[in-house]
Amino acid sequence: MTGEGRMRRLFVNADDFALTDGVTEGIVAALESGIVGGTTAMVCAAGAVERLTGMAGRLPGRIGLHLQLTGGIPCLPAGEVPSLVGPDGRFPRKKIAVGSVDPDEVRREWRAQLARLRACGIEPSHLDSHHHIHKRPEVYPVYLELARELGLPARALSTAMRQDMDAVGVPHAGACITDWFAEDLSAERLLALVDAAFAGLPDGAVVEVMAHPGRCDAALEAISTYAAGRESELRVLTDPLVRRELATRGITVAGPGDLRAHP
Repeated sequence: MTGEGRMRRLFVNADDFALTDGVTEGIVAALESGIVGGTTAMVCAAGAVERLTGMAGRLPGRIGLHLQLTGGIPCLPAGEVPSLVGPDGRFPRKKIAVGSVDPDEVRREWRAQLARLRACGIEPSHLDSHHHIHKRPEVYPVYLELARELGLPARALSTAMRQDMDAVGVPHAGACITDWFAEDLSAERLLALVDAAFAGLPDGAVVEVMAHPGRCDAALEAISTYAAGRESELRVLTDPLVRRELATRGITVAGPGDLRAHP
């Protein structure tokens, strides 16, 4: 297969930046020596502020915000966002445990998360959300509002989302691959998913891949059921063969800024 004469761009985003030391170190390795073009940071995880402050200035224009309503402790006091937290004052660990949330509380909490990222010395380059929580119908308008206000590219997970974003001028990829995850984390499957995503898109298109590379550490194993798989993702995403295979298809590695140029 050859991509001669075509221009296609692949934006691989590493979710969960700053979740643990090992995850952060693995993502940095994938950004510096692999095909990962950007990452999105969690600011509500234990130790995240220290990790992010240490990264300020190291990855300019490549760190976005991974908006949270699951996992960790909200930025605002629990009493100010009662619909978002359990009796322990924490976000639910799993998306399925999230109850009926107040959109105004979501709005204020997400603005507080943005402020915390900025306080770490990082201006976000793009937006997405942990566990795709922005898919919830009462949450999605807040997500769209924030992306539009900030003028940032955002992760779109459906045709309807892409149409909504087009209508309000929010940049996004032409397609987003979310199922290179958990099982069959091979280079062959990743490349097959990329080929399929580009098949229906025009020249100049950008395809996004949601990825979770990282190094497995004890802190990760204590809070996440997805641990060893992150090591497998890291191996594939830093394999020089994968970059070469993309090049034969006429696909270049993209960053968050390339989402603004999507046709």
